[in-house]
Amino acid sequence: MQVQITYVYHSCFCMKLGERTLVFDYPGHAHRNAEAEAVVAKALENARAYVFFSHSHHDHCSLEIIALASKAASARYILSYDVPDMVPELDLEGAVVVEPDQEYFVDDLKITCLDSNDLGVAFMIETPDVRVYYGGDLAEWTWPGLDEKSKALVEQYFGECLDQVKAFNPDIAFSNADKRLPNWGGAARFLEHVRPRFFVPMHAFGDTASIAGFARTLHVPDTKMFVYEKTGDQAVFLV
Repeated sequence: MQVQITYVYHSCFCMKLGERTLVFDYPGHAHRNAEAEAVVAKALENARAYVFFSHSHHDHCSLEIIALASKAASARYILSYDVPDMVPELDLEGAVVVEPDQEYFVDDLKITCLDSNDLGVAFMIETPDVRVYYGGDLAEWTWPGLDEKSKALVEQYFGECLDQVKAFNPDIAFSNADKRLPNWGGAARFLEHVRPRFFVPMHAFGDTASIAGFARTLHVPDTKMFVYEKTGDQAVFLV
């Protein structure tokens, strides 16, 4: 199967899987650029759409997706448990509200959720042809100044999650590579442990130069990385 991934902004991406178009974490207007709306509108037009929100933080969630998805041939919403309370407009008829450590079936998508250590969930999505991991804000958040006990707990929990993702064996994985943390939010650890066929770094707040900088720091054999530069950039993978 040919998989096309389009970078929108920050942690928002569109993914075309055969007849399906998945959109992840379309952000509020303060957390996207002027080009983002048109890119998502084009991806959704006449599409069989699945709109995912990993959590309700404004840099990951916006009700403005509703107008864009209205142009799709069909649209299903998959919402983390916190989204209906914080953005009730997104709790549309037919929306699937998901909880950690649960499995859901939406048409031919099998969706398993992990508990994020920030807010909401991470998604493990399986179709008959491809397996996709989308991490949302699940990351190794070892901020500078964090005490040693808390740091150890963060590292332990992230490691436990990596074991689950590795067992899922994703073809494509989206995970945070956040330059604000010396460890890039665990991106290198994720790559070395999970070793997906294709890796998409995210959570750069539009600073795509930082993504290129991260990519230069390591090379994982047999994993290709999507190093995007601007909104609308695309990568095509064969899985």
